[in-house]
Amino acid sequence: MNESIAEISETFQTYMVDMRRKMHANPELSFKEQATSQLVQEELKKLGIPFELAGDYGVVATIEGNSKQQMVALRADMDALPIRENNEHLAYCSKNLGVMHACGHDGHVAMLLGAAKVFQQIKSQMNGTVKLCFQQAEERGGGTADILKLLAPFPIKSAFAIHLWSEIESGKFSVQSGPRMAACDIFEILIQGLGCHGATPQRGIDPIVVASSIVMNTSHLISREIDPTHGTALTFGKLHSGDAGNVIPDKAVLAGTIRTTDKADQSHLQLALRRVVQNTADTYRAQAEIKISRGGGMLFNEARSSQRAEKTVTELFGADHLITHPSLMVSENFGDFLDVYPGLMALIGVQNESCGANFPHHHPSFNIDEAVLHKGAALHVGYALNCFLEII
Repeated sequence: MNESIAEISETFQTYMVDMRRKMHANPELSFKEQATSQLVQEELKKLGIPFELAGDYGVVATIEGNSKQQMVALRADMDALPIRENNEHLAYCSKNLGVMHACGHDGHVAMLLGAAKVFQQIKSQMNGTVKLCFQQAEERGGGTADILKLLAPFPIKSAFAIHLWSEIESGKFSVQSGPRMAACDIFEILIQGLGCHGATPQRGIDPIVVASSIVMNTSHLISREIDPTHGTALTFGKLHSGDAGNVIPDKAVLAGTIRTTDKADQSHLQLALRRVVQNTADTYRAQAEIKISRGGGMLFNEARSSQRAEKTVTELFGADHLITHPSLMVSENFGDFLDVYPGLMALIGVQNESCGANFPHHHPSFNIDEAVLHKGAALHVGYALNCFLEII
């Protein structure tokens, strides 16, 4: 069965490349994926696959086999990033200035649409039902709640997703169990000072000094308050303040992320950051307000699901396609699915220098080796079929 799945999937390779390039040329930011969602809906209609909306632009489609007593949820994210693409040599380079598919989500959608075609061709042999979940707003930590609400009434036995990965050789698979991606908490700090002329700093409270001190004062938190064997990172990515070089402004804004792979570390760092921010502001007679919001949760691949994925890759392509890859400090809110259902996120390598696919995620020159798309579609299908076989 799985050998034929690989062969059937390969017949849809050109279709998946075409879908991926359409989306790549017309990327849309989180919570604005209207055209992308419409494209997905149109393709599902062509295939005769029923679907419903999850939130504004998310889509959950249902392919019913011979049983509705066991179901598998397969997920692809749809949104792009606020990055100006630097791939003018590509005929499908982004047409939306300042917006780019720099993380492979266009490929994720293309693979799940390809899988939909395969499922439709073999659904008379499926002893279960598949939910195809096209998620909006992953880059902003959104979209999962709407889909999980729609899945809740059904007997979902496993959740599965694929992330195309630029650090792995094209066509190789990483499906190992355990912690795979970090939790990400997003914070913003508003510092209120007192503006004045730059020539009379004693009359003001300089928020830039406060912001700079907060950055420096928090630098010890990872090295001195967290176990050095635990993966953690505290990063400031934004500091905005003032409009003129000779004026002390009245406020400053800092923003960044906390990334953790241990729940106790996550709680500790949130409290520690609040402590340092408040104490630093007090020292300089300023006021500070900090808001911390959840991005993606920790992503753990369940052991049995990982074994199932290893079996599927081996059946489809051979054991030599499997590799191990270190856990990542990036965040992905597919972990929200894995908090509810056993499952995993697989990584498929797309690094291939010969076709220019040798830049990291979120880089303006990011691209993927499209040759892997049919392999991703086959893995979606094969994983679901093996899941059905085990559950019976």
